[in-house]
Amino acid sequence: MPVAVTYGPDGDRGEPQVQIVVRPNQSLSWNGNKLFFWGITAVSALVVGPLTYMGFWPVLPFAGLELAVLGWALYHCARRGQWREVIVVDGDRVEVTAGRAEPARQWSAHRLWTQVVLEPPRFRGHPARLLLRSAGRSVELGAFLTDEERVQLAGLLREVLPTPRAAS
Repeated sequence: MPVAVTYGPDGDRGEPQVQIVVRPNQSLSWNGNKLFFWGITAVSALVVGPLTYMGFWPVLPFAGLELAVLGWALYHCARRGQWREVIVVDGDRVEVTAGRAEPARQWSAHRLWTQVVLEPPRFRGHPARLLLRSAGRSVELGAFLTDEERVQLAGLLREVLPTPRAAS
């Protein structure tokens, strides 16, 4: 599961700070993507070069277009792989920060009032949704995770966050 959990020093009440970093699965690094792209470019040049030399020049723009689309797709996937969701549970606060280099979205709530909700999918074949809810507000976590990973993250969050008890 692409989740990293770290436990920090004890807070004011003796409870450890917990930081959970959730990120998408990224099979290749940026250097791996560049190596793959240049490898495909070399193979394409080996095929297109002789064809162009023999007079079949119309294949050249199509090969260039294919390489441009492949380059865009690799860049887009690498950029999406940089997304991070950081969940910090410290004392009586829960904070969620999401973004790439800088936070694009922030959410915070009181720890005791925060619920972990795993909503079933609305339609067959769609993924379930993992939410943190508090005071009528909610934030979705791990939209890029598989259903199994989302269930594991929900279990981890339920261990860290207390279950609200009914008043007796």
